[in-house]
Amino acid sequence: MDIDWVEAFQTHARGLFPEQLGVRFLEATPERLRAELLVRDALCTVPGVMHGGALMAFADTLGACATVMRLPRGAQTTTIESKTNFLAAATTGSTITGECVVLHEGRRTCVCQTRITDPNGRLLAVVTQTQAVLERRPEPLEVMAGLFEGKSPDAQRTLLATLERGGAAVYRTLADAELDPSRRNVLLAAATREETNADSLERW
Repeated sequence: MDIDWVEAFQTHARGLFPEQLGVRFLEATPERLRAELLVRDALCTVPGVMHGGALMAFADTLGACATVMRLPRGAQTTTIESKTNFLAAATTGSTITGECVVLHEGRRTCVCQTRITDPNGRLLAVVTQTQAVLERRPEPLEVMAGLFEGKSPDAQRTLLATLERGGAAVYRTLADAELDPSRRNVLLAAATREETNADSLERW
């Protein structure tokens, strides 16, 4: 199913910093991401002139979103480097536009460039940023399943027996440190079960 990225980004922004900035997403395609922002007094560094940090934050939002559209399933992103060239002032009451394109798309990083212009098309700032691609960490069960993937049944049984004996050793270590006799007996019983399972697999 195709994702309506404009709606998705606008929905995600609710209650968060991009909404406080006033970012309104206009277009989101593989080629470019566009958004606009009304310059208001709350975003100014001196009366009538938008704070440079607000311009950078606007661009940073677009760069992150442009990267999100390219992430593998479950991955996340964060900005690791950003460079801004300020070329002109953004003034109160004007609606500025940011257009972001991806300059480089790699497995670990994504480099984006955002050009911010005023209503007359005058270039206000150019922001180039690098986004890290943070791969999803597999769940413990996925890690375990990966240990067995591609192995023959015999190799799988051997590996499972090894894991069972490793589990038994952990249980016995815990039992040695346990002062409560009843808990110690539970741990020792668990160790025995693991060892029995390993014996059965090795005799298969």
